[in-house]
Amino acid sequence: MSFRDIGIITKKVKLEADGERGQLEEDDDIKSKSKTTQAIKLFSEGNSPVEVAIALDLQTDQVQVIYREFWKLSGMFGLAQMYEEAKYDVYDLLRLHRIAKVLGLEKHDIISAFELIKHNQLQNLQWKAGYLRSKINESEWEQRNSMYHLSNLKRLILESEKTLTQKRGEMAYLNRECKKLRQRIIDYNTHNLHPIAQSEPDTNSHSTQIVPYNKE
Repeated sequence: MSFRDIGIITKKVKLEADGERGQLEEDDDIKSKSKTTQAIKLFSEGNSPVEVAIALDLQTDQVQVIYREFWKLSGMFGLAQMYEEAKYDVYDLLRLHRIAKVLGLEKHDIISAFELIKHNQLQNLQWKAGYLRSKINESEWEQRNSMYHLSNLKRLILESEKTLTQKRGEMAYLNRECKKLRQRIIDYNTHNLHPIAQSEPDTNSHSTQIVPYNKE
């Protein structure tokens, strides 16, 4: 191995050793400081209050106080101020946030909702919503009822069409039978009715009278 390669490796190992030494020195320096400082450092690294409480063996109220201080130091003055003024439960605050997120509420929607609550319009809106819901249910019932009657009408139409087709067939059959019967009567009359000449003595005139003869 050349001296150049050896020098590169030696320099790399030295830098790594210096970095580890610096990290160890920083850790030792942090550990030598107060637990408040250590907690703020852990919060800045993204650790949760639970993780900080476990790592530093702190009480819950101590962690909450330090966490609020971390908010202030991080520039979250509004959040810290709201927490101090309203004394919200963090879980309720997060629950409200998640509900608004799930419902897809924008900032102006939330403000409008709070304005309605402020001016006692929420109860009126709830009554209107209940009234509209009852109207919707009534319309849905009428629609189902109309569909039921429409289905019955369609069934009656189909039955009527079948009956009409049957009656038309019967009428056609009766017409054919009437034609046959009429033709039979004509044929019968043609075959059985013949003109027959009969002469009777007439002292006054010599006339011949034609009388139809019927076998019946």
